[in-house]
Amino acid sequence: MNSQDPNPYTPPVTTSPAVAPPLPPPPPTPQGALYYYRDGDFLVVCDGAELPNVCVRTNEPVEPAGWRKKMLITWCPPWVFITILGGLLPLLLVMIITQKKAKITYSMGTAARAKISKTRGIGLGMLVLGLGMLWAGASQLGGSDATVYLVFGGILVMIASAVPFVMANPVKAVKFRDGWFRVKGCSKEFLATLPVQASPF
Repeated sequence: MNSQDPNPYTPPVTTSPAVAPPLPPPPPTPQGALYYYRDGDFLVVCDGAELPNVCVRTNEPVEPAGWRKKMLITWCPPWVFITILGGLLPLLLVMIITQKKAKITYSMGTAARAKISKTRGIGLGMLVLGLGMLWAGASQLGGSDATVYLVFGGILVMIASAVPFVMANPVKAVKFRDGWFRVKGCSKEFLATLPVQASPF
């Protein structure tokens, strides 16, 4: 028998199972490094940003058990408001189609939250007052001047009540480009602690 012939009594050689390739790294942020940074007097963020655990309004440290939440910010191009000329429904539809959304996590201190609650309380009070004026005017019989003043005054007060609610938003997106949101509402002291990066705006 040839010495190079395989031994029929040798057990078959088993090969180790193939090793699965490593998982690819998670996708980078829109500019590849940071989820947030400073651009002058504005904060720039993308979806998933988790800001430092300090108040965005006062830059005071916030305890781990303090107010820290993931909030939704939205942005719509300014031109969509022209569609209000066609009615409220077209405006809402265009806003839903064109709006951009992002969820960011930030913290707020006790003093800043108290101020926001006060502003929202003013808006709620104006809304209740407007509804009361509207109800009082609509409940009166006849078309006296007082009735007209109450109805239109109530409508104006109700519209004006939206201003405090808008002002009470801690942060607000004012621009959007390439996955990034430019946000206003943060204090200069807070922004000074953030890294600086080339902005797409």
